Amino acid sequence: MTDRRPPGAPNKSGAERKVAAVGIVASLIALLSATACCVLPFALAGLGIGVGGLATLVPYRWPLTIAALVMVGAGWFFYLRKRRACTLDPDCNARPRTATLVMLCIASVIVAICALWGFIEQPLMRALGGA
Repeated sequence: MTDRRPPGAPNKSGAERKVAAVGIVASLIALLSATACCVLPFALAGLGIGVGGLATLVPYRWPLTIAALVMVGAGWFFYLRKRRACTLDPDCNARPRTATLVMLCIASVIVAICALWGFIEQPLMRALGGA
């Protein structure tokens, strides 16, 4: 079987893509469930979007946040493992891309916001003029 990648293109495995995609989706779902009770309904209502369905995610906030932490952690593990392997091999043509690092950083920030939402919500509501 011939390789259809352009010369010098990194060989990104399907497992790494799946882990990255699941980590991003899990962190976004955890973020939505964390904000579903207070801030998000007001923001979405201002946009004209109904929020009745978001209430079903609230009981799953911690399981989804933990799943997101695990998946983002796995993403960091695979990224750092590949980076270390390519550092040791000067002929490595499968170096991790900068976009992978950026997405892992974004996912990490989103998951951190989800995990710390209980501490962030009250000061945020006071700053926005709420209760």
